[in-house]
Amino acid sequence: MEMTKFYSPGTVAEILELLDTYREKAVVVNGGTDIVEQIAKGAVRPDAIVYIQNVQELKKIYSDGAYVHIGGTSTYADVLESLECKQFSALHKAVSGCGTPPIRVVGTPAGNIGTAASAADCNVALIALDADIVLAGKGFERTVAAKDMFISQGLTERKPNELIKEILIPVVKDGSGSDFLKLAKRKAQDIAQVSVGVSLSVENGTIKDISIAMGAVAPTTVKTSSFEAIALGKTAEAAAAAVRENVPVEASLRSPRNRAYKEAVIGVLTSRAILGAFADLESRDMR
Repeated sequence: MEMTKFYSPGTVAEILELLDTYREKAVVVNGGTDIVEQIAKGAVRPDAIVYIQNVQELKKIYSDGAYVHIGGTSTYADVLESLECKQFSALHKAVSGCGTPPIRVVGTPAGNIGTAASAADCNVALIALDADIVLAGKGFERTVAAKDMFISQGLTERKPNELIKEILIPVVKDGSGSDFLKLAKRKAQDIAQVSVGVSLSVENGTIKDISIAMGAVAPTTVKTSSFEAIALGKTAEAAAAAVRENVPVEASLRSPRNRAYKEAVIGVLTSRAILGAFADLESRDMR
């Protein structure tokens, strides 16, 4: 049996050349918190392992005034330490609960995207924050909205010859706030039973725009436009009460497992996240 080849490229160009050569026979190892275990168990048998953590140009986190750019190898710990990312309360809270501190030192938001687990905390926050994902291939780049990135459990829009190069999140504007909440069996580090991310902007005391995402209620993380429609145009308390008391049927029926439990809590959790986003907005205005 031919041995799996290991590569540790030093530039994005070298990564893309390898992915173009091996395509579906290559595995990209970033933090490796998920894929390494699958390789060790024999569930994944690649011809080539492309280890990308040494590529410095993918580690950058910076703002261009319109977006905050989070490089494809930036870790959860990097996000938590980044001054540019502190404005995203939903992301900060979601990342804080991604595994244990040692996991956050090696795990990455880009890896979370690539794994495409339905309960992935970071992905819920990114969808709520209207993030975009930049995919790079040999000689091209394309951008996919986070809400459109996930096809099914473990499957994304990324093609075998593409790299998750960076994540783009619109900078927070005045009158805006966000929050992330999840319910888990034991600790914050546990896999969510249900999670909700909310980002909103307010004008004259009412919600002008709102983005709501959920995890662990469908085969993928999802943007819940039905909840958004209920909350739009309302004050904080009115929006919270409306989503708590009027859980949309199409939203509640997406989960095949533990359906009764999820139906009972998604409205309450969403209402709390809306109030949390308002609180974030108010605390931001006081700074």
